Amino acid sequence: MIARGYPTKEFPQWGCFEQDQAEALCNSGHQVVVLSVDSRFLWRMRKIGVTHYYKNGVNYYNSFWIPGIVTNYISRRLNYFFKKKQIKLLYKLVQEKYGKPDIIYGQFFFNTVMGVYLQKKYNIPLVGIEHAARFNLDKLDAYTHYWGSYAYSNADGIITVSQSLKQRILYHFNKQSTTINNLVHPIFFQQTLLPQQNADFHFVSTGSLVYRKGFDLLIKAFAEFCKNRNNAYLTIIGEGEERENLWKLSDMLGITEKVRLIGQKNKTEIAQILSCSSVFVLPSRSENFSVAVLEALAIGLPVIATLCGGIQECVCVKNGILIPVEDVESLSEAMKKIYCNIDRYNRQDISKDCFERFSPSVIADKLVTVFNEVIENRSTACNN
Repeated sequence: MIARGYPTKEFPQWGCFEQDQAEALCNSGHQVVVLSVDSRFLWRMRKIGVTHYYKNGVNYYNSFWIPGIVTNYISRRLNYFFKKKQIKLLYKLVQEKYGKPDIIYGQFFFNTVMGVYLQKKYNIPLVGIEHAARFNLDKLDAYTHYWGSYAYSNADGIITVSQSLKQRILYHFNKQSTTINNLVHPIFFQQTLLPQQNADFHFVSTGSLVYRKGFDLLIKAFAEFCKNRNNAYLTIIGEGEERENLWKLSDMLGITEKVRLIGQKNKTEIAQILSCSSVFVLPSRSENFSVAVLEALAIGLPVIATLCGGIQECVCVKNGILIPVEDVESLSEAMKKIYCNIDRYNRQDISKDCFERFSPSVIADKLVTVFNEVIENRSTACNN
């Protein structure tokens, strides 16, 4: 697997999709090695060269030479050259230790591009999976269009995490794909949903504090909801450029004592917070297939979510309420409705349904089916 990286204490969400899938595949009996080229520009010291990390049966090899912003500034070709050199070094190390892989699995188009290089050089089947919300735009920027075209015109198989993203990949690149939704980490199924200790009602949301996630809309709707209600609270888990603006907005609307912005948390911490909550809210302006929603459903929380991307593939009348995008009034009304009818939602049933559709073993089996088909098709083509 070629990934962005793996979660750390400082960045608990970095590479979390990849790690969850890697562990699910490993637990299904497959040997998984994860490669990553770290080109982030961070104001902290990092070890230059190749580092190794092992967790839950999966080996991770990461390479850091120089931040991508530096090489990209000089030339995109230079940036690609540096990444290609690093992925080649990592691949040689992996092949020497574990043998030639049966398949290369690229996470996001920019990593699938690196997979194309290995595919062509070492004659290995390649599957790319796409999560990125940028493909929801009608017109792609030049970088995304060029490298997305390169990745998906060469991949032997393409996976998309929602039906809506499948249509977007078809629209932008005229390429068919197989939809396999994201999975939920087992810890969210293992967490006990705690009974409410008092009359307080807790809304919760998780995500990067960026404009696309719509937390400004959530705070405005929550302020409207709070009128004549003193027992409601809102917790937002995440970090990002909009944090200060969200604090100012909460203050301007007079609800700072009811809103908590608690920064990034790891999965264990998120599961504990969700288990003490009443309802999960996803106010996004754009999504593909929200893992945050799945995590809430896994614990048994009903969900209010905007009707964007693949959200309707996991949220329905039995487990929540769908509302239009960027509609503060509808969001506030949904919060009032679910507040008044919370007892109608069976939390055990919500969790069970989520497990049957999005548990690690279910998603891993679907991934392996695609991998086997790609391997067989490539073998047949070579023999012919």
